[in-house]
Amino acid sequence: MSEIKKIGLIAGSGMMPVEIVASCRARGIEVHVAGLKPWAEEERYKDLDHVMARIGEVGKILNFFKSAGVKGIVLAGGIKRPSLKELVPDMEALKILAKVAITKANDDTLFRAVVNAIEERGFQVLGIEEIVPEMLFKEGVYGKIKPSEGDMDDIRRGVEVVRALGAVDVGQAVVIQEGIVLAVEAVEGTDNMLARAAEWRKPGKTPVMVKILKPSQETRVDMPAMGIQTIEQLSKYGIGGIAVEAGAILVIEREAVIDAADAANIFIIGLKF
Repeated sequence: MSEIKKIGLIAGSGMMPVEIVASCRARGIEVHVAGLKPWAEEERYKDLDHVMARIGEVGKILNFFKSAGVKGIVLAGGIKRPSLKELVPDMEALKILAKVAITKANDDTLFRAVVNAIEERGFQVLGIEEIVPEMLFKEGVYGKIKPSEGDMDDIRRGVEVVRALGAVDVGQAVVIQEGIVLAVEAVEGTDNMLARAAEWRKPGKTPVMVKILKPSQETRVDMPAMGIQTIEQLSKYGIGGIAVEAGAILVIEREAVIDAADAANIFIIGLKF
């Protein structure tokens, strides 16, 4: 960590890239940002050396970092996988696509291809936890609300289910109520999973959500995270708490997340599985 003086940040949507910038600047790490259109908000990076580019403009992004003298690159923030029509790849992107069929590859295969392509061009792809380790969940309860014994039973059941899902690259989260699987995460994402779980929840004990890493997940590109929006969705759909894998999931705006969970009577717990 102490040897890192400069990074390139490929930024998507959300607060995660913003928190990385703030943490780096507080520690004197120089940050050069490539914002991915249309997801990244240029206004957030206007006082930094930055460039805005489409996801298919790989050459533009890497040339920007090369000109800035960047060696280490971090990828953070949300994006949606584009169709080939939306991608409009430049020559560098086409070289990546030549190695992997984007329409058929699973996420892990595609993410590894991206990492390999970047590193083949002389850069090093860094994990977010290498730059801002304080963003990783640790073991223990966050906030004032603690899970009940029934919640812990559901968490253990959820871990079994989500491990099975992850082994076949389906998803990394599940909602459980009294041992019953209400919904599993697939391509639709967490918010839609929670909405579906709410349709099937029954009276009585509130359901819980479990989120862990997939066994082969390429965390340098696809590190799972949760933030205030997750708490808002848990509250909206009547989910009583969330268990996350300690050391493997990022928390965005930690104090605000804890305050929101306390206000909504929702527990958050980090566990080693």
